[in-house]
Amino acid sequence: MNKLGIITVTYNSSAVIDEFLVSLFEQVGTNWHLYVVDSASQDDTCNKISAYNSERITYIQQNENVGFAKGNNIGISRAIIDGCDDLLLVNNDTVFDDLFLNKLLKHRDNYPDVVLTPKIYYPDKATLWCAGGGFKPNRAYAAYHRGENEIDNGQYNHDCYCDFVPMCCVMIPITMWLKVGQLDEKYFIYSEDADWFYRAKQLGVKLRYCFEPSLIHKVSSLTGGAKSKTGAWYGSRNRIYFLRKHFAGWPRYKFLGVYCGGMLIKLILRQYSCKEFFWRVSGAVLGFKL
Repeated sequence: MNKLGIITVTYNSSAVIDEFLVSLFEQVGTNWHLYVVDSASQDDTCNKISAYNSERITYIQQNENVGFAKGNNIGISRAIIDGCDDLLLVNNDTVFDDLFLNKLLKHRDNYPDVVLTPKIYYPDKATLWCAGGGFKPNRAYAAYHRGENEIDNGQYNHDCYCDFVPMCCVMIPITMWLKVGQLDEKYFIYSEDADWFYRAKQLGVKLRYCFEPSLIHKVSSLTGGAKSKTGAWYGSRNRIYFLRKHFAGWPRYKFLGVYCGGMLIKLILRQYSCKEFFWRVSGAVLGFKL
C-alpha cells in the first residue's frame, strides 16, 4: 500500500487540533504519516500532539513563526526524504469522516498525475466554502472559490478540472510538486497557493475538483480572516507581489492599476473601513519592494 505523507502547519492551533487528529486517526484503509511543522506555538499545541505518542506523527518544531509557505515546504521535503508516495497538504482546522482519505485516494488511482481537491464546507455543513475555483483576468487575476457562501443543493456535484483552489486541502503527486517547485516563501501567508497554481497552469499541471469526498473547514480560525489586520496587510502585500512577479510591461501596470484602484473604490463605497484601508495600503507599499 502506498504511503501518504500528510503535511500540516500549526501555529497556536490548540483550539482546533484535537478534532483534526481524531478525524485523522479514525481513517480506515489508508497508510498515512503526518508531518506537523509547528511555527513556535505559544499555547499547548505541542502537548496535545505529543500526547498521542504515535509513530505515525513526525513533529518538526521551529524556533519562530515561519509562515504557511515555508512550513509546508519543510514538511514536504521531509515526506519526500522519508519515501512517501503521495502528498496531502491540509489545514489542521478541518474535520472529516473516516472514509475521507480512502475516497480521495481512489480518485488518485484514476488520475495519478493530477492535483486533487475535495468539496469544502463551512462548519454548518451546508454552506459551501470552496467547490473548485479559478482566476479572474478582468479583476487583476484575483483568485476565487467557486460556490463560496452558497447553500449546497447539489449544484456542484460533478467532478471537473479547474485552475485554482486554496491549499486548505490538496493532494499533490510528488512528480507534479517537483515539476512546479516549492511554495514561494516570500508570501509567508496568503496568495502562495494562487502563485503555485498559476505556475502549475503555465506548466500544464492539472487540478481536479472532486465533489466526493468533502470536509469541514473552520475558516480563518487562526489568522482572523481577510478583514483582520493580518489578513488585510498580507492580502494586499501579496497581491501586489503576485502581479509584479508574473506580469511585465503593460499588463503589469494595468493589473496593478485595477487592484489599487479597486481598494480606493471600496473605501469610497465603505466596503473598507479607514483602518482596513490603511492596513491594505501599507501592505501594498511593501509589496512593491519585494
